[in-house]
Amino acid sequence: MSATKWVLLNTSDGDRGDSGKQKVYEVLITGTTVTFSWGMAEKTSRQTKVQATWSEGAARQVALNQVQAKMAKGYRLAYSA
Repeated sequence: MSATKWVLLNTSDGDRGDSGKQKVYEVLITGTTVTFSWGMAEKTSRQTKVQATWSEGAARQVALNQVQAKMAKGYRLAYSA
């Protein structure tokens, strides 16, 4: 089972955090599970949400939908693996 990961970055606008700090959003697919992690890039602790799906294809679709939604909100792709 291989894993796929996207890491997205955005700069905080100050509404919900420190203005100018980097926000990171990570999406990791492992089999039929999608793990979302987010928080400030400068901090080691992050919030996490795990979503189980019924198939690897469904997991990929959930992940891609979330990546596209974040990019529509101004996040940029730092890297994917």
